[in-house]
Amino acid sequence: MSEQSHRREWAAVCGRLRRIGGDANWFALRPRFDALVAATRAGEDTLAGWHALEADIARLVAAELDQTIRHGEFEDESFPGPTAMHQCPRALCDRVLPATPDRPPACPLFGVAMSERA
Repeated sequence: MSEQSHRREWAAVCGRLRRIGGDANWFALRPRFDALVAATRAGEDTLAGWHALEADIARLVAAELDQTIRHGEFEDESFPGPTAMHQCPRALCDRVLPATPDRPPACPLFGVAMSERA
């Protein structure tokens, strides 16, 4: 996998992290989720582990019989006036988000504010 593809994959995982965490709670996979977060924060390349967790969650979601909509649709919000763009604080992924008027967005994986993009 090229460096660019690797960064795109990490951006996708970061973008889905809250959903993955919620699904991990729902399906009693939270210890596995927490272990992946800790290993990623420690600098390990855990991308394959994230993909495996997501595959297991997808299998469990498909097995649900209630057909309830569990997640809303994400829509990109635009803010009035110029906004600074922010990026991954550890340069792990290529995810970029606008800041809200009062603060930068938080990185869900590392739990810190995202860095302002130059």
